[in-house]
Amino acid sequence: MASQTHFIHVFIVLFVSLNFFSLHMVSADQQLITKVCGENTIKDTEGCLKTLSPQASKANNINQLVEVSMKQGAKVAQNTLTVVEELKKKSTTLAALTALQICTEVYRYCVDEFEIVGPELRDDPMSANYDVALISPEVEKCVNALETARLNAPELVQGNRDLYHYAALGYGMTVNL
Repeated sequence: MASQTHFIHVFIVLFVSLNFFSLHMVSADQQLITKVCGENTIKDTEGCLKTLSPQASKANNINQLVEVSMKQGAKVAQNTLTVVEELKKKSTTLAALTALQICTEVYRYCVDEFEIVGPELRDDPMSANYDVALISPEVEKCVNALETARLNAPELVQGNRDLYHYAALGYGMTVNL
Protein backbone atom coordinates (compact mmCIF):
# COMPACT_ATOMS: atom_id res chain seq x y z
CA MET A 1 0.00 0.00 0.00
CA ALA A 2 2.86 2.35 0.80
CA SER A 3 4.41 1.81 -2.64
CA GLN A 4 1.05 2.61 -4.26
CA THR A 5 0.76 5.83 -2.26
CA HIS A 6 4.34 6.71 -3.15
CA PHE A 7 3.61 6.03 -6.82
CA ILE A 8 0.52 8.26 -6.72
CA HIS A 9 2.50 11.08 -5.09
CA VAL A 10 5.28 10.79 -7.66
CA PHE A 11 2.72 10.72 -10.46
CA ILE A 12 0.97 13.82 -9.13
CA VAL A 13 4.26 15.69 -8.73
CA LEU A 14 5.31 14.78 -12.28
CA PHE A 15 1.92 15.69 -13.72
CA VAL A 16 1.84 19.06 -11.97
CA SER A 17 5.46 19.77 -12.92
CA LEU A 18 4.93 18.97 -16.58
CA ASN A 19 1.82 21.12 -16.75
CA PHE A 20 3.57 23.95 -14.94
CA PHE A 21 6.52 23.88 -17.34
CA SER A 22 4.38 23.57 -20.45
CA LEU A 23 2.32 26.57 -19.38
CA HIS A 24 5.40 28.67 -18.69
CA MET A 25 7.49 27.61 -21.64
CA VAL A 26 6.89 30.03 -24.48
CA SER A 27 8.76 29.68 -27.72
CA ALA A 28 11.25 32.36 -28.71
CA ASP A 29 9.05 33.46 -31.60
CA GLN A 30 6.04 33.87 -29.31
CA GLN A 31 8.20 35.81 -26.84
CA LEU A 32 9.16 38.16 -29.69
CA ILE A 33 5.52 38.67 -30.67
CA THR A 34 4.48 39.25 -27.06
CA LYS A 35 7.29 41.77 -26.58
CA VAL A 36 6.53 43.64 -29.81
CA CYS A 37 2.78 43.77 -29.23
CA GLY A 38 3.29 44.86 -25.61
CA GLU A 39 5.25 47.96 -26.60
CA ASN A 40 3.66 51.34 -25.89
CA THR A 41 3.96 52.21 -29.57
CA ILE A 42 1.46 49.47 -30.49
CA LYS A 43 -2.02 50.74 -29.68
CA ASP A 44 -3.99 47.62 -30.69
CA THR A 45 -2.32 44.85 -28.71
CA GLU A 46 -5.00 42.27 -29.49
CA GLY A 47 -4.93 43.06 -33.22
CA CYS A 48 -1.15 42.95 -33.16
CA LEU A 49 -1.11 39.51 -31.57
CA LYS A 50 -3.72 38.25 -34.03
CA THR A 51 -1.80 39.60 -37.03
CA LEU A 52 1.72 38.68 -36.00
CA SER A 53 1.21 35.28 -34.36
CA PRO A 54 0.84 33.43 -37.69
CA GLN A 55 4.02 35.18 -38.86
CA ALA A 56 6.01 34.32 -35.73
CA SER A 57 7.60 31.13 -37.00
CA LYS A 58 9.03 33.01 -39.99
CA ALA A 59 10.99 35.48 -37.87
CA ASN A 60 13.93 35.12 -35.51
CA ASN A 61 14.27 38.81 -34.66
CA ILE A 62 12.41 42.09 -34.86
CA ASN A 63 13.81 43.00 -38.30
CA GLN A 64 12.61 39.73 -39.78
CA LEU A 65 9.24 40.18 -38.10
CA VAL A 66 8.89 43.65 -39.59
CA GLU A 67 9.82 42.33 -43.02
CA VAL A 68 7.39 39.41 -42.87
CA SER A 69 4.51 41.52 -41.58
CA MET A 70 5.10 44.29 -44.11
CA LYS A 71 5.09 41.70 -46.91
CA GLN A 72 1.75 40.55 -45.56
CA GLY A 73 0.55 44.18 -45.54
CA ALA A 74 1.62 44.50 -49.19
CA LYS A 75 -0.28 41.33 -50.03
CA VAL A 76 -3.44 42.58 -48.31
CA ALA A 77 -3.11 45.95 -50.08
CA GLN A 78 -2.59 44.20 -53.43
CA ASN A 79 -5.72 42.10 -52.90
CA THR A 80 -7.76 45.21 -52.18
CA LEU A 81 -6.22 46.97 -55.19
CA THR A 82 -7.62 44.14 -57.32
CA VAL A 83 -11.05 44.81 -55.80
CA VAL A 84 -10.69 48.53 -56.59
CA GLU A 85 -9.82 47.73 -60.21
CA GLU A 86 -12.92 45.53 -60.51
CA LEU A 87 -15.11 48.24 -58.98
CA LYS A 88 -13.75 50.76 -61.49
CA LYS A 89 -14.97 48.54 -64.34
CA LYS A 90 -18.49 48.59 -62.86
CA SER A 91 -18.64 52.28 -61.92
CA THR A 92 -21.42 54.28 -63.46
CA THR A 93 -20.82 57.78 -62.10
CA LEU A 94 -17.95 60.17 -62.58
CA ALA A 95 -17.75 60.76 -58.81
CA ALA A 96 -17.38 57.03 -58.14
CA LEU A 97 -14.81 56.62 -60.90
CA THR A 98 -12.81 59.58 -59.57
CA ALA A 99 -12.88 58.19 -56.02
CA LEU A 100 -11.81 54.77 -57.21
CA GLN A 101 -8.98 56.26 -59.25
CA ILE A 102 -7.71 58.03 -56.13
CA CYS A 103 -7.97 54.75 -54.19
CA THR A 104 -6.09 52.96 -56.97
CA GLU A 105 -3.21 55.40 -56.65
CA VAL A 106 -3.28 55.10 -52.85
CA TYR A 107 -3.22 51.31 -52.91
CA ARG A 108 -0.41 51.18 -55.47
CA TYR A 109 1.58 53.55 -53.29
CA CYS A 110 0.88 51.46 -50.18
CA VAL A 111 1.89 48.20 -51.86
CA ASP A 112 5.20 49.80 -52.86
CA GLU A 113 5.79 51.28 -49.41
CA PHE A 114 5.05 48.04 -47.57
CA GLU A 115 7.40 46.17 -49.90
CA ILE A 116 10.35 48.54 -49.36
CA VAL A 117 10.14 48.75 -45.57
CA GLY A 118 11.79 45.36 -44.92
CA PRO A 119 14.76 45.75 -47.26
CA GLU A 120 15.19 49.41 -46.25
CA LEU A 121 15.22 48.40 -42.59
CA ARG A 122 18.54 46.62 -43.08
CA ASP A 123 20.28 49.80 -44.27
CA ASP A 124 18.38 52.65 -42.67
CA PRO A 125 15.81 51.94 -39.93
CA MET A 126 14.87 55.62 -39.64
CA SER A 127 13.94 55.79 -43.32
CA ALA A 128 11.94 52.59 -43.00
CA ASN A 129 10.05 54.10 -40.07
CA TYR A 130 9.46 57.33 -42.00
CA ASP A 131 8.19 55.46 -45.05
CA VAL A 132 5.75 53.34 -43.09
CA ALA A 133 4.56 56.48 -41.28
CA LEU A 134 3.55 57.96 -44.64
CA ILE A 135 1.05 55.20 -45.36
CA SER A 136 -1.76 56.34 -43.04
CA PRO A 137 -1.99 59.86 -44.51
CA GLU A 138 -2.19 58.26 -47.97
CA VAL A 139 -5.02 55.99 -46.87
CA GLU A 140 -6.86 59.06 -45.66
CA LYS A 141 -7.00 60.24 -49.30
CA CYS A 142 -8.93 57.12 -50.28
CA VAL A 143 -11.22 57.39 -47.26
CA ASN A 144 -12.01 61.03 -48.08
CA ALA A 145 -12.56 60.29 -51.77
CA LEU A 146 -15.03 57.51 -50.94
CA GLU A 147 -16.90 59.81 -48.55
CA THR A 148 -17.00 62.66 -51.08
CA ALA A 149 -18.37 60.34 -53.78
CA ARG A 150 -20.75 58.76 -51.25
CA LEU A 151 -19.57 55.45 -52.54
CA ASN A 152 -20.72 52.47 -50.50
CA ALA A 153 -17.91 49.94 -50.89
CA PRO A 154 -17.57 47.72 -47.79
CA GLU A 155 -14.56 45.94 -49.31
CA LEU A 156 -12.71 49.25 -49.52
CA VAL A 157 -13.75 50.31 -46.05
CA GLN A 158 -12.25 47.05 -44.73
CA GLY A 159 -9.22 47.45 -46.99
CA ASN A 160 -8.60 50.92 -45.60
CA ARG A 161 -8.87 49.57 -42.04
CA ASP A 162 -6.35 46.87 -42.95
CA LEU A 163 -3.95 49.46 -44.35
CA TYR A 164 -4.22 51.56 -41.22
CA HIS A 165 -3.62 48.43 -39.13
CA TYR A 166 -0.51 47.29 -41.00
CA ALA A 167 0.84 50.84 -41.14
CA ALA A 168 0.40 51.19 -37.37
CA LEU A 169 2.13 47.84 -36.80
CA GLY A 170 5.00 48.78 -39.09
CA TYR A 171 5.39 52.14 -37.42
CA GLY A 172 5.16 50.67 -33.93
CA MET A 173 7.76 48.03 -34.71
CA THR A 174 10.25 50.36 -36.44
CA VAL A 175 10.00 53.45 -34.27
CA ASN A 176 12.52 52.21 -31.68
CA LEU A 177 14.99 50.49 -34.02
